[in-house]
Amino acid sequence: MRTREHSAAGGANPAGTAASGGRLAWADVAKGGCILLVLLWHVIMKDYLQIDWLLGAPVAGVWGEFGELLLPLRMPLFFTISGMLAATAVHRPWRAVGRSRIARFLYLYVVWLLVHTAVLALAPGFPTDRATSPGELLAQLTVTPSNLWYLHALALYFVLAKALRRVHPAVLLAAAGALSAVASAGLVDTPGNRAGLYQNLVFFLAGLHLRRHVRRWAGAVTVGRLLLAAGAYAAALAVVATTGGGRLPGVAPLVSVLAVLFGIAVAVRLARWPAVGDPLAALGRQTLPIYVIHMPVLALLHRLVADPIAALDDSARLALALGFPLSLTALVLALSLGVHRVLLAARATWLFDLPASQQADRTDKGDDMSRTDPPVAAPAQVDVTEAARWLDGQVLRTPLLHSAAIDRLAGVRVLLKAENLQTGGSYKMRGGLYAAGRLAAAGHTGVVAQSTGNHAVAVALAARRLGLAATVVLPADAAPTKVARARAAGARVILTGVTVEERLAVVRRISEETGHPIVDAYDHPDVIAGQGTASLELIEEAERAGTPLDALVLPVGGGGGVAGACLAAEGRSIEVYGVEPVGCDSLALSLATGRPTPVGPAPTIADGLRPACVGELPFAILRTRLRGVVRVDDEEIAEAFRLLLMELKVLAEPSGAAGLAGALRLTAAGVPGRPGADPDGADGPSQRTVGVVLTGGNVEADLVARLAAPALLGEPAPALLKEEVAA
Repeated sequence: MRTREHSAAGGANPAGTAASGGRLAWADVAKGGCILLVLLWHVIMKDYLQIDWLLGAPVAGVWGEFGELLLPLRMPLFFTISGMLAATAVHRPWRAVGRSRIARFLYLYVVWLLVHTAVLALAPGFPTDRATSPGELLAQLTVTPSNLWYLHALALYFVLAKALRRVHPAVLLAAAGALSAVASAGLVDTPGNRAGLYQNLVFFLAGLHLRRHVRRWAGAVTVGRLLLAAGAYAAALAVVATTGGGRLPGVAPLVSVLAVLFGIAVAVRLARWPAVGDPLAALGRQTLPIYVIHMPVLALLHRLVADPIAALDDSARLALALGFPLSLTALVLALSLGVHRVLLAARATWLFDLPASQQADRTDKGDDMSRTDPPVAAPAQVDVTEAARWLDGQVLRTPLLHSAAIDRLAGVRVLLKAENLQTGGSYKMRGGLYAAGRLAAAGHTGVVAQSTGNHAVAVALAARRLGLAATVVLPADAAPTKVARARAAGARVILTGVTVEERLAVVRRISEETGHPIVDAYDHPDVIAGQGTASLELIEEAERAGTPLDALVLPVGGGGGVAGACLAAEGRSIEVYGVEPVGCDSLALSLATGRPTPVGPAPTIADGLRPACVGELPFAILRTRLRGVVRVDDEEIAEAFRLLLMELKVLAEPSGAAGLAGALRLTAAGVPGRPGADPDGADGPSQRTVGVVLTGGNVEADLVARLAAPALLGEPAPALLKEEVAA
């Protein structure tokens, strides 16, 4: 008897990686740390030190000194990371950069400057720059940036980086370094926050032009190097403090260089510590709303707390003063995130991005598409809903299939979403088209992708529809049908290697050479959101039919499809399960270890389910939302393939049929179960309903012949085993 395994997440929350999204985890951790330090600095300077604590001990002064020590770190590190993430954008056409970056940052600066001006008028005693006359407002809009200067600076930096992109980086960095040196020494006039613009340009350009060296440093960080960087930073601060040389030209930028190296090293180490790295990375992906919202929140809180604190007795003030900056920082952060969520719920998205009417890109079907880069945060349910809205009319709304024979075999009602009939032969068309569409709207002229087959076909078809150049990398042993489809769609097809790592190395090189972004098969937020629309349609159609789903089952390759299913099912009483072939069970192992864990994929007829490791972005979603993982073997997949062919006359590839194999395995084990279920599949209020996405139908003719032969020749196929499975 073969061993049957069912690995359930059971709602547990194992420790995971700090990586989330298709970019470096430490970069998000660094940005998260920076925004916390910015909040803490503003709390100290604009609230804490403005309160008359009437203390004999120099507690307030200690906090002030602490904030000063971190000045060389906060914004230089912030701008270094921003420069790294801007590398691809700077190589796009002016029209694209102007819309997605320059116009966007200027728009946000203007909108939030007006918001700040209005709100800060309610707190006239709050010590921050605010316009009190039309002339001052005009000055802040142009040459004297307000406390929102970070947005003003980014717009300016993109203009300079794009306009001077043909100038040798050494010349640019030398000029920007000189500007930083004279500005930090007070040798040029810097009204408002213009000093920040002058001093941090060199760090933005360093992140842009030296990103490989920055990444090399990050990749080489050890505990010893972290301690070395910390010691160098501390020594520099000590020398500056004892000699008073901080105002000498060039000293401040050099100290900031040491601070940035130290900050990157800390971020790299924290990214490996999920308990701290995950929350910081999440903050790092929300720096914009925190940055623009926190100052008005702090101003209003200052007005509320300053007088009550002064009225406290001495012992209470002393106790409060010790931890007040940290407590208030946490409160400001929570309120800022809460205000952001409320504004989004109120559909005030225009406060955080260019309005759709100003940034819409029309396809030949007239749908509008945001002209922003793909989001770097893990997608949410709203992203799946938005993807469904945009894909409406762009992809097929595939039928929902039902078979009484399959119901009797499963003991539950089984509804099958026939994505094998989708354009391109798989549900990958949804994610590929949505991701490529957003990139086309952002001004890109081409895309690069890798996969075992279906995603490459989808990206090739999407690129042809959108007028993009496409290069797709497939394994050397890819199914000829999938290779032929990708070529027929006009894509440049490269066959290389057999592992994901080999293909990723090739697509990264091509992306660097061409400037075309990578549309990852599963570690891409728009791909996840697009693929989630198949599950969303299945859920909604089942509800309309009066048979709402109790469970949803999808096969797992890199995890993007099942992650999208979890998002689509969020807020509903639907258990979501993933299905993996035995020996290709990276997701099951990853859930057990608490981090993405690679496997050496075993041979399987389900070629689309053989990635060596679940994606980091899908795992960030699945680790807390997935109900469990079901392992199935090739015999069970073949049985499900024959069942679909004979009972529904549906041709699904083995990877697509694996979802049904997993559903039958779950029901054979009594998972999911509910008292009163009708084993004969008769309609009734107590019967459970399980949804299955048949993810693809691109299968070779000879494989069809081999798998279908027993049924076509009238030979009995082995029945699916019903014995108990090991939990």
